[in-house]
Amino acid sequence: MKYALPIVLVLALVACSRPETTPVPAHDLSPEQMLDKIRAQSEVGNEVVFNALADEVILDLQANAGAAEAVGNYAQAKTLLDQALQVNPADPQVLQSRAELAIRDRAWVQAEQYARRSFDSGAKLGSLCRRNWLTMHYARMAQGRSLPPPQLAKNLNECTLVPPERL
Repeated sequence: MKYALPIVLVLALVACSRPETTPVPAHDLSPEQMLDKIRAQSEVGNEVVFNALADEVILDLQANAGAAEAVGNYAQAKTLLDQALQVNPADPQVLQSRAELAIRDRAWVQAEQYARRSFDSGAKLGSLCRRNWLTMHYARMAQGRSLPPPQLAKNLNECTLVPPERL
């Protein structure tokens, strides 16, 4: 009986502790919710946007990849985007689309790499730029190393360039 109190205290402490191997969720968003937030980045009013002329082959492959994704054939979509990257390994739109499919697959490192390559080869303006930063943010967040909110907000704001109003 004299050991009852210490045993109860030890059991209470053990119950309150968490072993280091207990996985802690990195986020509370599903990949689909992440994609919804990433893809919601549309053009903002009269912002300045630069779009390079795309190769017709790449446009066709992207359109077919979009159609495959729409019907849930993600493997086919990835194959088509990978073919487009063989034509132009630095196409920022294709790289971002590939990053988004990597988010869906929970391939966080790959998603971040594709989004970074897209940002580096893109115009760093407009919705593509914002999608790049959000993709990198969510991929990092899933790995437990997200951007601090002020840094993310700064990066997103730098993607938007609105021309001065004319009189």
